[in-house]
Amino acid sequence: MPPSQNKTPSTRDITKAFFNLNLYGSKSTDRTRSTKPRNLHYPATSKSCCSNEAKDNSKITFLTLPTEIRLNIYELLLVSRSDLPEHPSRAVENTNQKTITLDLVLGPQYKTMTPAILRTCRQIYCEANEVLYAQNVFAISGPKQMFRLIAQIGTANLTLIRVLDIWVPWIAELSSWLQLLHVLADEASGLRCLRIGFGAEFEYPRQLARGARERGMGDDLDFVRALGDLRQLEEIVLEGYYAKRWPAYLEDTTGAHVRALCGHWIEVPESTEGGVDLGDQKFVNNINKIELENFGRYQEGTEDLIP
Repeated sequence: MPPSQNKTPSTRDITKAFFNLNLYGSKSTDRTRSTKPRNLHYPATSKSCCSNEAKDNSKITFLTLPTEIRLNIYELLLVSRSDLPEHPSRAVENTNQKTITLDLVLGPQYKTMTPAILRTCRQIYCEANEVLYAQNVFAISGPKQMFRLIAQIGTANLTLIRVLDIWVPWIAELSSWLQLLHVLADEASGLRCLRIGFGAEFEYPRQLARGARERGMGDDLDFVRALGDLRQLEEIVLEGYYAKRWPAYLEDTTGAHVRALCGHWIEVPESTEGGVDLGDQKFVNNINKIELENFGRYQEGTEDLIP
């Protein structure tokens, strides 16, 4: 079920949404939990203690820095990046940025973001909050993950998210995905790029038969129609296994540019010397050849599926 949106999220909720962090320390006691916390909602009528200090003190403080420098600092603290620059894990395209994968719980040693800065004062929260949502790529493989995030950050912050990376397993339940797509169409007004991949199972030929559950959601008419309701999108990337008419349909209904990849196409990684490793090249070419064959088999007979 979609989460209730009546509660205004605190910055503690926001950081827990990404990292499940206990901002009061890992060894909190009943006494520390009962202590009255600071107001983390930063109401519009409150004044920032940080800005007051900046005005009353001639010393150079963080808030006396030029806005451009502060924004650069926020980006360094709040944008998820790989700590392995040569082969970034969950990389975003060919950059050192990595997705925030909502179904993956990482240990503290793998966390490269510092969202606690949002709790410093209202001015910093207002300046940095959009960086956190607009410049990160959020990845999900199930509707519950997204509903949990929305419940923690609120719909106001949902409108700031610009990029989603969605993986739809072949065992997915249609109704919950349709529910999520309707919420995104209605509430995620800032969403501009959607990368969506469809899984399928190819172990036995019978699994490719029309109507087989193993074909996944890539040829489901209700699913693609719900995707077509995301009119705020500017770019859609399709990957995995989907029906032949889906790219043209989505481009026509959403007005977005659609980039359609054949199956799960793999890019050849560069070696540490800057060139392409020939062994990797051969291995990846073989994998991509199989992917193209499977993709062609999947799309056979889907020409008559017209949304």
